[in-house]
Amino acid sequence: MRRLRALALGALVTLAGCAETALPSYYLLPTPEVSAGTPFTGGTIAVREMELPLYARLLEFASLNEDGSVDVSDSNRWADEPPRAATRALVAALKQLTGAPLVAEPWPATVTPAVRVDVAVDRFIGDLTGGTLELSGQYRIVRAGGGDGDQSSFTYRIPIDAPGYKALAEAHSRAIAKLAEEIALRITAANS
Repeated sequence: MRRLRALALGALVTLAGCAETALPSYYLLPTPEVSAGTPFTGGTIAVREMELPLYARLLEFASLNEDGSVDVSDSNRWADEPPRAATRALVAALKQLTGAPLVAEPWPATVTPAVRVDVAVDRFIGDLTGGTLELSGQYRIVRAGGGDGDQSSFTYRIPIDAPGYKALAEAHSRAIAKLAEEIALRITAANS
């Protein structure tokens, strides 16, 4: 009987410990805020899925420490797959800036893009103390029948408005807005 009570007590303690385990917090990537840009009337713009570094592809939030190490939080996560969410955010911003029809990878077989945008990200990380977020990498704009395309590098350092994960997510969105503004300028400048 004592043994049964000890097992029952052990099971209750284990269950109580499980009940107190905090569930992770999930964050959506906010829609980038951009102002109206220059219209693009040259056809459909297609955006390939953004290539992100491993730490930025994880569902768990990654943050940069002062010593350069990267922390990954099990209790703070993105609510969507980061490459998909970042690509969709870039598409939304480009659509608002150019007014052009846009599609994200995978686009329908019936769509023949006039312009394709490829983005390879080298760094997409910030700190949790309210410092800065860095987005850097390269993008390529390939026009239909235009060969290898126009490639350019980018680096943005975005201030993080406050400590914490919500502010870090907002900084990610502002960085994508900056990238979209630069890409939209390059697309529309070649169209005029």
